[in-house]
Amino acid sequence: MNERIFKRKQYLSERKARGERVTIGFTGIADLRHFIALEYMGGMMKAAEDYDVNFINMGGAVRYSLFDDINFISTYKKSFRFMKSPLLDGIVTWAASLSEFMDYESIKELFGSLRPLPMVDIGHMDIPGSSMLKIDNSSSMEMMIDHLVEKHHYTRFAFIGTDVSIPQKRRLKNFERELDRHSLPHIEGAVVMMGKKMEAKYIDEAVDKLLSALDLHGRKNIDAIVTASDIIASETMEHLHRRGISVPKDVAVTGFNNWSESMTARSPITTIDLSYFERGYMAVEMLIDRLIEPGRPPETRFLKSKLIVRQSCGCFEKSVNSVLPTDSPCRELQDIDSESDFRGYLFSAASSACPHQDEKSIEALVDAISHDLYSHSAESQILVWFQNAMQNWRRLRDFDSGLFQDAVSRIRSTLLPMLRNESFETVVHVENIFHQTRTLVSVFQNYEAFAERENPYKLNNIANQSVNFTSASSMEQIFEVLRYQLSELDIPEIVMVLNEDIRSNFSRQRIAFSFPQTEGKNGNLIGQEVLEPHLFPREFFSKEKRHSLMLGILHHADRSFGYAFFGMKSRNIARYDILRMLLSNALYNVAQSSSPSASSRKIAPSGEQIASVVVDSADSGGRRDRISSEKITAYLLDHISEPTDVQKMASSLMVSKSYLSKKCKELTGNSVQILHEKLKIEQAKNMLVSGGFTFAEIAYALGFSSQNYFSSVFKKNTGKSPMKWLKER
Repeated sequence: MNERIFKRKQYLSERKARGERVTIGFTGIADLRHFIALEYMGGMMKAAEDYDVNFINMGGAVRYSLFDDINFISTYKKSFRFMKSPLLDGIVTWAASLSEFMDYESIKELFGSLRPLPMVDIGHMDIPGSSMLKIDNSSSMEMMIDHLVEKHHYTRFAFIGTDVSIPQKRRLKNFERELDRHSLPHIEGAVVMMGKKMEAKYIDEAVDKLLSALDLHGRKNIDAIVTASDIIASETMEHLHRRGISVPKDVAVTGFNNWSESMTARSPITTIDLSYFERGYMAVEMLIDRLIEPGRPPETRFLKSKLIVRQSCGCFEKSVNSVLPTDSPCRELQDIDSESDFRGYLFSAASSACPHQDEKSIEALVDAISHDLYSHSAESQILVWFQNAMQNWRRLRDFDSGLFQDAVSRIRSTLLPMLRNESFETVVHVENIFHQTRTLVSVFQNYEAFAERENPYKLNNIANQSVNFTSASSMEQIFEVLRYQLSELDIPEIVMVLNEDIRSNFSRQRIAFSFPQTEGKNGNLIGQEVLEPHLFPREFFSKEKRHSLMLGILHHADRSFGYAFFGMKSRNIARYDILRMLLSNALYNVAQSSSPSASSRKIAPSGEQIASVVVDSADSGGRRDRISSEKITAYLLDHISEPTDVQKMASSLMVSKSYLSKKCKELTGNSVQILHEKLKIEQAKNMLVSGGFTFAEIAYALGFSSQNYFSSVFKKNTGKSPMKWLKER
């Protein structure tokens, strides 16, 4: 065994022997519409399984839930309260996944706040204090250009990317460096960087811009277009096809990332595989290494990417080239000289490749293979056979793309040796059939993945489940519905921590529900107070076996109810997020059905407190004024737990931002920002006096980015720190 692996196993075994199995977390914005997050998670979950460590997925799937939350980033930040010891021993982060929603400095500050928790980041950003696992983009572009120059002797290149992506801008720099290294020209008009996202209409505009500058027919001006993404490459080929330009005949096209688009494109895309699954796996190993040596300084590792050669650059894959005409027939097939023996050989090979099919189905496959070998008709019978086989399979059980992709590969490896003495045209014809078949399997898988995302319940009863949750009028009814729905969703366990008073964002939190029921050292844990999320009692999860969990923050708009840990069986995080959403809405309905509690009224600023921060509360305008000081303060109090957003407030009050700012100053003597801040401080005073909240809880509840920032603002407004102010009371 490798020495490093041995050290990890030994360390983890010692921890388990002490009853302290290591727990790691993962956090990032998990895009349910793309496979990258699922690949990362797949690698991490496999490593957690192989090393027998606990795993908690804290990915923020809120952005992609059924009901999009406008302010989902502020909700996502709440999960950072969990990312501490003793709940976690370390965490894998994907900080760059937030770059669409936050500026880089804010992201660095946010993830920097997790120190001293050991961290490993898998994105392209540099996070202070974190070890980092990155892709070696420099060698990636070097491999691509070397192949195009040395194998195909291409000398004239174009590039298409987007400048809203830092990795893609880096790929452009590496592309230009490779041109210089090979002493190749930088052709005017041959680089197009989109200023927008990778959507079809913007890619089409970029290709048209390239076409207006250069003639791409018959390699007149350009030999190859290097793109920064398979999505760009795939749409580029489609748009060129609409313009009568063929790939790779007229111009070669390459991609980057080895996404699903690379296999299902008009011409299979030559691309760079960025090893997402392997990166997820390796990140867990790096994190364990950091736990073994706490004093070890952060390190940065670069993972080598792989060049995947396909047809869009003008090549065939290695497996195709290996069966081009040769003088040496395949020894295994030398003695087959009758149709009966030939069909027997095919039947045996097909039966081995497709053990899940019955004899009648295998006979049909042999007929299809024989037809396609000797007939060059437009419709492939192999393709039709696979279509029928997959449709029949889906009627009986969950679709397994790996099973069918393996069958395609094995049948292909059986047929290719038979073509050694055939013409090049026959090889191309058969290879095209297998490309179509692989694509068909991928399309079936995409349909299944789409159905999983859009219909995670599998039983197509999302409407019925929603009605069940919506009709619940009490906490007991919510719990009753939940017990039933867990089995429907195939979620093995859940534990929920809720506000003691779900009508208030600021009440104490207690363990309210668990399934299956968990007993602690002192009996039933239901009702136990949880002072801080990271202090959640680990005894809730068995020490005898590892756990794999999904964290869900339960909220509706600006109303927070608590959180839940879902037992994570499937990697399809849409399933857990849908349940989170249904629970949140049900809790909101129950909270709305009764009036606010006395404790909530005590915490909210009183009329005297509000008057103390409004310099001049008398309306100075006439009756036709669209807003008043009461409307302004009421809105700000309703959004007391959020950062100040003047534009959002103006939209809600149906006035312009400039009008709101002017009237707020005129009516209250304060800007919107200052007034909101003063109201927050008044509520903070009430929370301090109540004695039921820590400084961190108050900062979090009132939307401050950190406890230190809250203390700074409090002192600015009162002249004293929260501690000193409270002692004087």
